[in-house]
Amino acid sequence: MQLPLDESLLEALSLWALAAGLAYAAYVLVRAGGLRPLTDRLRRRFVLGVPWGTLIVVLGVLGVYFLLQGGGQRGGPVVVAFRSWSFSYPFGLVLAPFSHANEGHITGNLLSTLAFAPVAEYAWSHYATERGSHSFGSWRTNPFARIAAFVVGVFVVGVITSVFIPGALIGFSGVVFAFGGFALVTKPVLAVFALLGERVVRLAWRALESPVVVTEGRQQFVTPFWADIAVQGHAMGLLIGILLGIYVVRRREAWPSLRWVWFAALVFTATKSLYALYWYLASTRYVLFQAAGVAAIVVLATVVAVALARSDRTLVPRIDLQRREAAAGVLLCIVLGLALVSVPYNAISVSSGPEADTGVEVRDFTVTYVEDVPDRYISAVEIPVLRDSLQVNTSGVVVTSEDRDAWEAVVPAGRLAVRGYAIVPLGGVGWRETVVVNRSSWNVLGGGSTYKVFVRKEGDPPKQVFTSEPANVSAVISNRTIQIRPVDPGFEVAVRRNGTLLATAPIPSAGSNASLAGLRFNRTDDTLRALDNGTRIDIARRGQGS
Repeated sequence: MQLPLDESLLEALSLWALAAGLAYAAYVLVRAGGLRPLTDRLRRRFVLGVPWGTLIVVLGVLGVYFLLQGGGQRGGPVVVAFRSWSFSYPFGLVLAPFSHANEGHITGNLLSTLAFAPVAEYAWSHYATERGSHSFGSWRTNPFARIAAFVVGVFVVGVITSVFIPGALIGFSGVVFAFGGFALVTKPVLAVFALLGERVVRLAWRALESPVVVTEGRQQFVTPFWADIAVQGHAMGLLIGILLGIYVVRRREAWPSLRWVWFAALVFTATKSLYALYWYLASTRYVLFQAAGVAAIVVLATVVAVALARSDRTLVPRIDLQRREAAAGVLLCIVLGLALVSVPYNAISVSSGPEADTGVEVRDFTVTYVEDVPDRYISAVEIPVLRDSLQVNTSGVVVTSEDRDAWEAVVPAGRLAVRGYAIVPLGGVGWRETVVVNRSSWNVLGGGSTYKVFVRKEGDPPKQVFTSEPANVSAVISNRTIQIRPVDPGFEVAVRRNGTLLATAPIPSAGSNASLAGLRFNRTDDTLRALDNGTRIDIARRGQGS
């Protein structure tokens, strides 16, 4: 449907409306004195009322994304080289928690950072909160030293979430969850408000990015949202933040309300999808243990609340073990358990496999396309009881590097089939190269398809790395069956009768015809038709990117 006004004009009007609404709200709050108490509170905790540690962290993450990964360039940021593949690849272990896979990834994490990091920094405070302490009285009470300690703490937590988490992770979300964990045990009410405020901030950001959205139904490749969640990394970050918060609360004896802590922990873990316990069944099939996941977050919230109970009731009198100490011990054991599981994954040596022999090499990387082959990173860890569960086959564009113990399906086969092409950036600090992957295909009547996949490094000719099986047209015309087959070069039509091959010929170019075994084939643009004595059937259509 046609828009009533020019789209650019509508976007400008919408942005002005958004700005006017925000300005009006700010004016009313200022006039009503609603902001003065807030600014006074901020000045009591922050130097000049500004969360400087949060701003430094945000700028650092942006620097890694745009300056090191090449975010914003064609094809997006370099990803594979910035994952935490193994202990033998320290570059990835250090930079992975501060790197991101795409613009949406970093935007989401930084918006969450701006929501929760100031609450955590507020609880930490630039000024010492102990009674009788004075700013600049010692290095521990020096506001600038405390800001630096906050930033250093963020870096340390980030590296911990990278080193002691199973799986090749990338992203700042582990630290974001640490901010949330620290906030919900030190300032649970503020944490809940931050959670709600985050939703509003995300909505406002989407409105700024897309003031007017015009869309329609379309075909696309979609995976479940929870299948892209690194639950283990989020859980590790959350628990580290909670344990640090418990330490600060006990040291300062600033006990929060147990009920608010329980509520904040439950709402945070539910909203952030920590219930999403899932595993792979195939490259695009997953299983979600939803009921078990919900039970886990309820129990976790309860244990966190018990760990922050004011009373010090004894659980085991013989060893003088208090209930809150036991609860904190349970949380610590979970952290240590996750760290222990990470050891075999981070100590593995990953083979590129024979499929890499057909790929295109870019320094130590190899880019190729595979169909139904084992994910060599997942299957590299051999656990006798779980051996079958750890064997996951995948299909799509794969990037491998034995020097980095890297093996990743960067573009699923289904997504490549829908789009027809993919751009894969490779590189590291100081260098970057882009690889283009094209899928040339014909989709036949009956739902099948036949295709070839080409990989091209910029400046080089394309290399064919994969050829599929021929595709059979479901229609039978005059007792003849038709098959579309990949050949070198291009594709051809094959006609059979009773299983006997009668003739083959290249698919005609657009706007031309061809006669074959008594049938006539006509191609109009991307559609191939078969004609015979008045019978006219669309038998195949050229795919995207061909």
